[in-house]
Amino acid sequence: MYVITVLILFATIHLSQAGINVTCTSFDSCRKCISFGDARCVWCSQSGPTISSRRCQTENFSKTNKTWCNEDYIINPKPEKPVVMQNKEFSSNISEAIQLRPQHLKIKTRPGVPVTFNITYKEATHYPLDVYYLMDYSNTMANLTKTLREQGRKLLKKLKLFTNNVQFGVGSFVDKAALPYANPLLHEAYSFRNHLNLTNNMSLFENALDEVPSGSNYDDPEAGLDALMQVMKCEKELGWRPAARRIIVLCTDNTYHSAGDGKMVGAAIPNDMKCHLNSTGYYDSNLVYDYPSVSQINSVASKGGFLIIFAAVKAVKKEYEALKQSIQGSQYVEFKESSMIVEQIESEYMKSVTHMQIYYDKLQNVQFTVDPDCSKEKTCKIEHNKTFTMNATLVVKKCAPNKTEKLVMKVNPINLKDILKIEIEVICNCECEKNDRNLTEMCNNAGHLKCGICKCNEGRIGDQCQCYSNSTSSTDLNKCKFNSSDIHTCSGRGTCKCGACIDCSPGFSGAFCQFDDTACQHHDGKLCANKGVCHLGRCDCEAHWSGSDCSCPDHNNDCIAPYSKEVCSGNGKCQCGECKCKNVEDGNEVYGGKFCDLCDYCTEKRCQELGAYIHCVVFNNKKHCDKQFTETETIIDIVSKTHNNTENWNTALECNKELDNGTAIFFKYYYDDKKIHFIVQRELKILPKPKIWVAVASAIGVVLLIGLLTGIAWKILIDKHDKKEYDKFSAEAQAQGFAVSNPWYRPPDHNFENPAFKNS
Repeated sequence: MYVITVLILFATIHLSQAGINVTCTSFDSCRKCISFGDARCVWCSQSGPTISSRRCQTENFSKTNKTWCNEDYIINPKPEKPVVMQNKEFSSNISEAIQLRPQHLKIKTRPGVPVTFNITYKEATHYPLDVYYLMDYSNTMANLTKTLREQGRKLLKKLKLFTNNVQFGVGSFVDKAALPYANPLLHEAYSFRNHLNLTNNMSLFENALDEVPSGSNYDDPEAGLDALMQVMKCEKELGWRPAARRIIVLCTDNTYHSAGDGKMVGAAIPNDMKCHLNSTGYYDSNLVYDYPSVSQINSVASKGGFLIIFAAVKAVKKEYEALKQSIQGSQYVEFKESSMIVEQIESEYMKSVTHMQIYYDKLQNVQFTVDPDCSKEKTCKIEHNKTFTMNATLVVKKCAPNKTEKLVMKVNPINLKDILKIEIEVICNCECEKNDRNLTEMCNNAGHLKCGICKCNEGRIGDQCQCYSNSTSSTDLNKCKFNSSDIHTCSGRGTCKCGACIDCSPGFSGAFCQFDDTACQHHDGKLCANKGVCHLGRCDCEAHWSGSDCSCPDHNNDCIAPYSKEVCSGNGKCQCGECKCKNVEDGNEVYGGKFCDLCDYCTEKRCQELGAYIHCVVFNNKKHCDKQFTETETIIDIVSKTHNNTENWNTALECNKELDNGTAIFFKYYYDDKKIHFIVQRELKILPKPKIWVAVASAIGVVLLIGLLTGIAWKILIDKHDKKEYDKFSAEAQAQGFAVSNPWYRPPDHNFENPAFKNS
């Protein structure tokens, strides 16, 4: 038993070492050898027949086998030490505060080799702070007007305690001024209005807060994202300082419109992410451009270094909690009359000052990590007036085929302007491959040397170009064996000619036809998920796809439900193109469904999202509505009320789209792959009218019944209590020899019988 165990262990070690060796020895060119990122491979460029083994080997092999190749001819590119191009000293200068060092690095490395360097951060004292107070001015906010003013003034006083270099501005929003969202003839409505540019004149700020909301719109969602885009993009117009820490406080009591909703009012052009303020401070192109998408807001917020605080009422907490997950550096605080909103905003501001979270460009084939990890949700705590150092590691996983080998990535603290620019040059070529030499005798004057091997002219083959391509020579058979112990040449899958394997059988590749290009990992029955090519035994993925089976996209599109705006419905995270749902708040339930949109209350929200589109389809046509809502991935079946036994009818989720006349469109939906399938009932559903008198009568009846039952219960309890007390009194009197009879009672002297009464 011991001998068997030792043999198994020896075989395991041998196979694992052989596996590593095979990985490097699979390559027949210097470029392929040194650019393989999964192992540290080296190439021998020594010419002549002195090489007794494969030219591409592991670095370990080259160190332990000194006779393999002369050290002067071993090509093993070493990563160069990062070159610091710019490293300005920390500064609290208002015009150019420096909080991140260095500012510019150049790195030259090869795939698979980690490069380490340090990134240092130090908070500048009295760093400039710009705060813009963006308020919902719809009528529903009127009852919170006083709170808005009070909270604004408290916020002013609080933040001035932390920095003597603060500015405030004020703006408001309602909705796009067009039906069906608002009636401009009856109400004041606008997507954004700037009341006060950013200023350090606090009396102007307080006066701007005194204006009472007077706008109005019909539907619940507001133009908050429209306003946000203008506040962030109108930097010069509003007076944002380039070097300031930027905070936007958005106060509202409702949800928001986003991309696609604007088409209902004719704003069909996608939001251009530009400033459109007129001389009076209004966003005057709100009926031209659509609402911005959440991704557009996130892009502008991250590039501009904005910290957005959504101060919204509890009723819409879920929507803004989901929104903050999609917008970098944003937070949610509850807004109510007795709220601690200022304290919460103060806390968020202090957290942004004393905690740091970095953002970096995610480049394909580049892995970047920092220690401590400040790039995740868990931020790093910064001590006041002290430097904070992170150890960064950068690894290029592989060379990008047919693409430039010079990359640029940026690293910066979230919500700050400081940036570290990293230029990456990837070593993917050998110098000896760049220079073509003249025909040489070593290559039989039929080829030229490249990195120690002959590159034959057309029509010649062999390691020294000694044979013609139509030659039938079968010499040097051992050179066609992957291992010397192999029985077959070319792994039994090709033809050995002149010491080289040619014409590998279909589906096989490698210098010895040793790789089965149909044996790579499959995903859903598809080789390399149809997003890559199986070559040399592994999946070579297309751009924007990764993973051992090429099934992981670098985007979240597959995690967004058809006709939706949120990744995983705001209830989960997208991992490798699939939603990983989280737990429902205040419960043990987990969100369900492919897009995490199944829970006790989720269907109602989804029905509201889909209702406008279905309403359009029913009263217009699908082609028109698809164009209006930019929706093409839908399938719609119109069925009769009496013939609703279509497939999936019983399992689909049902919705009602209420109409103004007391009826509703009844429809169901389910997901079919990446499309959403609607089953719409042709007949309108008559909604039951609320019978107020029934409710009132029921309420009165319940009150009377409760009163009656209470009276009866009281009488029964009193009688029982009196009887108990009397029995107690009687027992005590008799025990002491007293008669308990009533002394005032006298029996009758005469009895008279009623002749009409017969006692039976």
